[in-house]
Amino acid sequence: MAKFENLEDFYKSLPVDQATAIRRCVDYVASAYPQFELVLAWNQPMFRVGTKYILGFMPTKNYINLATVSPDVITGLGESLVGYRHGGRTISLPFDWQIDAAFIALIVELRLAELGLVS
Repeated sequence: MAKFENLEDFYKSLPVDQATAIRRCVDYVASAYPQFELVLAWNQPMFRVGTKYILGFMPTKNYINLATVSPDVITGLGESLVGYRHGGRTISLPFDWQIDAAFIALIVELRLAELGLVS
């Protein structure tokens, strides 16, 4: 797999539907959480605070995988995951997913708490 020099190279490598969907999610998180640094890590867009990763987005053939980075976040989401396909650290989102600000906020809150980055 290619190592991308920047986010635009990453987007250009994807089919249009995937690129559009991931760009929408990345843009939302970047605007809602300007204190997070957007980086390419593991060849995908990831948000971090310092050296601690908060969440990211990975393309798959049929979904966007929202990477929560931690299995504890998945466990902490509990009933909020009803209706979502998920694994131990990822949540599969359809390309036409309408951003659920409260759902993203809960993921961020759980991850920041896990890292001890909230009071």
